[in-house]
Amino acid sequence: MLNKSNAIFLGLFFLITGCAKQWADSEIKPERLPKLKQKDFILKLDSIKSIAPLYMYSKLKINYKDTERNVSFKTTLKSVKDSAVSVLVTFARIPVFGALIDTSHLTILNKKDNCYTKGLINELSKTSGINFKYENIEELIFGHPIGYESDQKYHMLNDHFHYILSNHRKGQGRKKKEIVYSYSLHRDQNHLASTSIWVPADSVQIEAVYSEWQFSENKYLPKKIELNIQSPKFSAQIKIEYTKLDTTTPESLFLIIPEKYEKCD
Repeated sequence: MLNKSNAIFLGLFFLITGCAKQWADSEIKPERLPKLKQKDFILKLDSIKSIAPLYMYSKLKINYKDTERNVSFKTTLKSVKDSAVSVLVTFARIPVFGALIDTSHLTILNKKDNCYTKGLINELSKTSGINFKYENIEELIFGHPIGYESDQKYHMLNDHFHYILSNHRKGQGRKKKEIVYSYSLHRDQNHLASTSIWVPADSVQIEAVYSEWQFSENKYLPKKIELNIQSPKFSAQIKIEYTKLDTTTPESLFLIIPEKYEKCD
């Protein structure tokens, strides 16, 4: 079982499912985009998904806001592509959470309560009610299309002002059990503007908006990400800013559970 603090921590990194409009109401109407064929859109998504650093070290500034709280904290993130991601969360310069996620397991250290949570990702996913896979974490932090599969059938949505590709026409699922993924390509066609996922069965909508990008070692990587989460009983906004980035230094990822730590309730 996850305690409340760990559930919030999980939510920051793995609640990645939803759908929303990219453009807010504005008096300034955006310019019509040049035409883009669906096959070319898919090729661009394939290219974006293939580009990722082998190693990444980053400092993050995170603001989390829901109906009950509004908190800011700093995070150190390290990753080894297709292998593992480690996270250290600090509040007022004091480490409060540490986590190591690999392709099958998740370990969380709650330094505040001197306890830990450890288990298989699929089991913890069921316990927390948050459906996620390891590759979804890399997709988010690398700015890849979340949940994208090259062998999936997609549809180009009719929009003169946005490049949008979805696994369902008009962005709505035909069956409630299906999850609708939509990808919005930036105007320059070099990276994503947003990824949206809509879960009809749970009426959950979450959008990952990539508002700013940075260029490192010939790779586009996110600079600022905004996650907007909506459900019938919960809504939250998570703003992530990469304040430092290193994609060249090899990283060794590990997490040691102190002997005095017990399993979290």
